[in-house]
Amino acid sequence: MAAISGLDNEFMQYWLKLSLGQKESLLSVAKNFVGLSDEPDVVDLRKKLIQEEREKYLGGEGRSFSWEEVKNMALNKDQRNGL
Repeated sequence: MAAISGLDNEFMQYWLKLSLGQKESLLSVAKNFVGLSDEPDVVDLRKKLIQEEREKYLGGEGRSFSWEEVKNMALNKDQRNGL
């Protein structure tokens, strides 16, 4: 096991003074800093959603619009039907 450096000792002195909430917050920041966040990656979630929508479309599920319908909805909010 590697020896604890002076920087590690200094960090531990501050760590011991923190409340539980402060420790959780700092841990979250550290995880985000090194890319180990417990929260799912937004890009991955977006890709998954797009893939699911694509599979539904290719499977004939859901609603598809003609080009004219899309243009009309873009110009007229009342024709968007809750989109």
